[in-house]
Amino acid sequence: MSAGFVAIDLGPTRLAAGIVDADGQVVVRDRLATPARNVWPALTQLVKRVLAANPTDVTPEWAGVTCPGPIDRGTGSMKPIGMPTWHDFPLRRELAAITGLPIDIETAGRGLALAELWQGEASLLPPAEQQFATLVLGDDADGALVVRGRLAEGLTGNLGQFGHLIVEPEGAQCACGAVGCLAAYASAHGIEASINRDLRRTPAAIVERTGIMVARACASIAALLDVADIVVGGLVPSVLGEPFFDALAKELDQRSGLAHLAELRVRGVGSAKVGPLVAAAAVARRAQQLRADDTPVDDASATTPTTATSTTGASPERPPRSTRG
Repeated sequence: MSAGFVAIDLGPTRLAAGIVDADGQVVVRDRLATPARNVWPALTQLVKRVLAANPTDVTPEWAGVTCPGPIDRGTGSMKPIGMPTWHDFPLRRELAAITGLPIDIETAGRGLALAELWQGEASLLPPAEQQFATLVLGDDADGALVVRGRLAEGLTGNLGQFGHLIVEPEGAQCACGAVGCLAAYASAHGIEASINRDLRRTPAAIVERTGIMVARACASIAALLDVADIVVGGLVPSVLGEPFFDALAKELDQRSGLAHLAELRVRGVGSAKVGPLVAAAAVARRAQQLRADDTPVDDASATTPTTATSTTGASPERPPRSTRG
């Protein structure tokens, strides 16, 4: 038998669950559309189905959840804008009762950061050079910051709510009540609301606009947080594809002229192993490590190859400002 994790990705339009082994391989997966009513019973059935369907020798020891934020760390609940049904619901406690496992919860952007440290391009670097931000553009927009191999927490553990950066003053109204937020222009919900059709039918002009808005947000993130690497994941970039990244790169060149950010790169998720269920498993993996050590952990140190080399100042050539993977 080998250890593993239960992974749960909870979103406004889709629920997914799976079992991930200690090497980051998804060995069981299942998903369903988020129902309009009775979401909790549907999620309960999904998780139980995944646990019952496990034909492998992987035995989950922890469970990780990625979900919309912000998250109330004290109660283990989430309070996403526009999803009042979930406000104050004791998600951590109830999932622990279903799975019989300890649970940890993170936002999608913070889960992506942990997955990148575990299985992504950043895992090939020594912890001292693991300095990057993430931006997940799914039903909502969310992100995270990693500093020297550690996920930055913020005052309430919700650092990374980049969906509410203002990218268009006096622009479209966001669900949070402000106007011009990134989420209103670059989340799947925001795009579909503006075009009144499915994301996969987004007109070319809106694809370009989305890339421009994300570039503005990335330029602000880089300038404020002093990072030269931003990883963009989620449904929106995967559906909009190369035209989105082309528009992003063009706008980023105009928006990011600070000398110390000359090497700024905005890239897509480079590894096929870094997906939503692996991100949720990475949340569980970090929680397990923290519990074992009872101290903050260098999340990627155990997986950093001894042959890893630094890329700092390795090339005099400026890398592409935006790459899909």
